[in-house]
Amino acid sequence: MIPLPNPFGIMGSLAGKIVVDGWTAAMLAVWNAGLWVLRLVLGWVDSLLTPDLSEGGPAAELYRVTFWLAGVVLVIMSVIQIGIAAGRRDGKSLARVLIGVAQFAIVWGGWIGYTVAVTAASSGLTRALMNSLMNVTSWKAWQPWKPFDAKDITDAATATVLGVMGLLVWVAAIAQVIVMLTRAAALMVIVATTPIAAAGLANDTTRGWFWKAFRWFHAAALAPLVVVLVTGIGMKFAEGVANGQASGPLQAISTAVPAVVLICIASFSPLAL
Repeated sequence: MIPLPNPFGIMGSLAGKIVVDGWTAAMLAVWNAGLWVLRLVLGWVDSLLTPDLSEGGPAAELYRVTFWLAGVVLVIMSVIQIGIAAGRRDGKSLARVLIGVAQFAIVWGGWIGYTVAVTAASSGLTRALMNSLMNVTSWKAWQPWKPFDAKDITDAATATVLGVMGLLVWVAAIAQVIVMLTRAAALMVIVATTPIAAAGLANDTTRGWFWKAFRWFHAAALAPLVVVLVTGIGMKFAEGVANGQASGPLQAISTAVPAVVLICIASFSPLAL
């Protein structure tokens, strides 16, 4: 007796293949969409890398106001410190006024030029490090991975991993914009208000204002450098997967997951500063 094929088995196999192909296509769509958003966002990040902090830039009006306020605060803090010195009959407290006024004069005269130089140097170092780690000199030119289609990825497990990584790439793209926008805004605010903080140098109780602002400025200025450094480390992990050098799905997953996670973490890495 000739065995007849089981139509339900054939239909089950076809249905299973359709489900797997649909899932693979969906995961690849998430991955490819994440790459597209990341490339779009990185094009914006380039324009935020070196904000204009010069005296004639967009913050010129703000500088005039804050520098005037700084002079008023300096007078107030100096009078308070002189009163404290007179009450204590302490020459050291009186010396704090003289030292603080001299320090304030240095900040007043060279602060804007110093911040412009540091920001430009940070931008130059960032692009040099980007060239070394990622072979590009701008975020817009960076192409981390090529889009994949169903012909490239046939395994559902690998496609699932790509889909999860695609979600992380979305998070990284959004975080990049938020961090760089915040960094640019923070630089302007810190640069504009630091002369007011420097006025506190004339008083023992408020001289810490300036040094806090000074540290925050450098943290904000160097933020892109840290982002590029961590992203470059992540890309070194990801190159094997992107170039098809992984020998199997498990090795691809174990290599790709930490790579994309590091790229995502790179967006938040400036917090370490």
